[in-house]
Amino acid sequence: MKKLMKTIFVKDYDEMSKHAYELIKEVIETKEEPVISMTTGGSPRGLFKLFVEDINSGLDISNTTIMNLDEYMGPKDSVYTVRTFMYKNLYNIIDSKPKNIYLIDGEAQEPEKEIARYKAILDQYPRDVQLLGLGTNGHIGANEPGTSFDSTMFLAMHDESTIQSTMREYGIGREDAPTEMLTLGFSEILEAEKVILIVSGKHKAEAAKALLEGEITPECPATALRNKENAIVIIDEEAASLLEKSSNRYKSEFFKSYF
Repeated sequence: MKKLMKTIFVKDYDEMSKHAYELIKEVIETKEEPVISMTTGGSPRGLFKLFVEDINSGLDISNTTIMNLDEYMGPKDSVYTVRTFMYKNLYNIIDSKPKNIYLIDGEAQEPEKEIARYKAILDQYPRDVQLLGLGTNGHIGANEPGTSFDSTMFLAMHDESTIQSTMREYGIGREDAPTEMLTLGFSEILEAEKVILIVSGKHKAEAAKALLEGEITPECPATALRNKENAIVIIDEEAASLLEKSSNRYKSEFFKSYF
């Protein structure tokens, strides 16, 4: 029987952050030259905090390469950019630095050339982990509803719900919110050895229900992960609150297949 996406049910945001971080930490401690690709925003903030604490307590990242899933188009030092998030929440506050830091250039005047540049980096550094968050409309990165499951890195237009989420997350007005993003497509996302999707909060409950119980369709982009054995979803009780199937059943299936 084909093994499919694994699902981990946890109590709350803190447990979600810890579970996801431990998976990443294990890779860093066991791989000779680990390659980790991060996402940003509200979902991974707790994970980043744990990562920083461990690095400053002696976790060796001297052979680790860190890259990212996507980047907003706009001035690189804007409050909302992936670059700003990575430096504020990681690079500026750690005592030792990773071997390599690769960021997508959101100021690129020729997006196609930037896509080619970054795809060459992806080819050179196969990812051990790709961390993901789940959008309220089911998007992954900037793969918005309707994006083909065969998507490759591209310049995406944000749905309005994504723009509103960015405004809330970073406390900015509509006129300052970015509307485009360079993002890995599903082709690149699923090339990672391990794909970790973290989901927390009641505001993600409808998207989580569509992910786990709905039809596999580009209208809910995250469902591209459901039949992939390298995908792991970590979801807390609030995000799982609309699921019809028993959480105990989900938990039992997870513990049998994952541990």
